[in-house]
Amino acid sequence: MTQIERFKKSVELDPSDLDAWVNLADAYYDEGIFHKAIDCYQKALDINPDYEDIWNNLGLAYSYEGDFDKAIECYKKTIELNPEDAVAHYNMAYAYEEKGQDYDEDAVMCYKKALELDPSYIEALSALALIFRDRREFRKAIKYYQRAIAINPDDPHLLNNLAVIYYDNKDYENAIVYYKKAVEIDPQNSDSIVELANLYFDMEEYENAIKYYKKSIQIDPYDFEAYNNLAICYYYNLDYKKSIKYYKEALKLESDDHIIYYNIGHAYKGLEKYEKALEYFGKALEINPEYEAAIDSYDETRELISRAS
Repeated sequence: MTQIERFKKSVELDPSDLDAWVNLADAYYDEGIFHKAIDCYQKALDINPDYEDIWNNLGLAYSYEGDFDKAIECYKKTIELNPEDAVAHYNMAYAYEEKGQDYDEDAVMCYKKALELDPSYIEALSALALIFRDRREFRKAIKYYQRAIAINPDDPHLLNNLAVIYYDNKDYENAIVYYKKAVEIDPQNSDSIVELANLYFDMEEYENAIKYYKKSIQIDPYDFEAYNNLAICYYYNLDYKKSIKYYKEALKLESDDHIIYYNIGHAYKGLEKYEKALEYFGKALEINPEYEAAIDSYDETRELISRAS
């Protein structure tokens, strides 16, 4: 017998059993059957309309159903019963966020209230940081991430998110610091590793970029971006053989990418293997006959071959 079946029997035996209705509602909620959870929470509230936790859970169920207005009404009732409930303020903020940008100020106000009640509420700090990041109010976003990291310095996601803000603002020095901290805490954190590699790539520090792209591939051997960018790094370092090697690995993942064929052609040109270069420029044009760069490179390479013969 499932939990739902067991609790249904309980409410059938005693429809006035508050705990049975709550248990049944929770069971439906856990199974993602939110409309039935809502019905059962409301039955429980018919028995005890001042049950704070039920109002909060009812709000969560409405949120999952996408009815954020009703969710907010439930959270307001929770707060009316207990003004010190930081979680209810947080949940209400989230519901306002889900209603759209027009309600951002309401969300900010509720998140801040949650923090007044619980200054260590990391989820509220992170949520505020994301809102201010989206608004491009980066100083405020950084402030909230730094507060969250001070509470939990070993959370790689917080460290990564702060690094992203520094990266977006071209503060590469701080971005590197926080990406490296994230990777140190979680060496399998492929997001931080790839972003750190991309950062070094943007800085034209190709040896460091190569190091982290290779780490990414060790974690995820199907990382197309890492293979492609590795190939570009080696190309810029004039190591055309390794560039070709990694472009061909990328082709195993995306065999119809005409730009990779085009880039391999240029790597072969770097090796002065013009017949091979012509072959790959031709393959690029088979996939995309209108690709002007490949047309020009194909014609130029044919001319080089003609002059050499």
